[in-house]
Amino acid sequence: MEIFGMKLFEKPAPESDVSYVFRGATLECNKGSTPSRLDMPCSHGVYREEKPQVNILDFKPKVNIMPFGSCSIKGGPCVPETAPWVDGKDDVLVEEQPALLSKSTTSCAVGGKIRIVEDGQE
Repeated sequence: MEIFGMKLFEKPAPESDVSYVFRGATLECNKGSTPSRLDMPCSHGVYREEKPQVNILDFKPKVNIMPFGSCSIKGGPCVPETAPWVDGKDDVLVEEQPALLSKSTTSCAVGGKIRIVEDGQE
């Protein structure tokens, strides 16, 4: 879709190979045993093909970021203790917060690094 010469909800410049992230994206913690999904109980009101777009504040454990199997540090369940995502798209806001991008990451207080491995657009 194009409005005033700006394309909405498409992948940013091809040279960056970075995309916007949506509910259902696949996440990975480098200290967890299995991938996880990014969820959101309520939509921010921004959609692409009926999929809600997420922002950097969608980081809450067991609400937005589900467990990653077993934790190689704690030896028990890998339930993340996260902070807001970094490297969002500051000039594209989703409910007044930067849009989450496929290059965004967050850290777990236990010691893991969480990254997006699939943006949820498929």
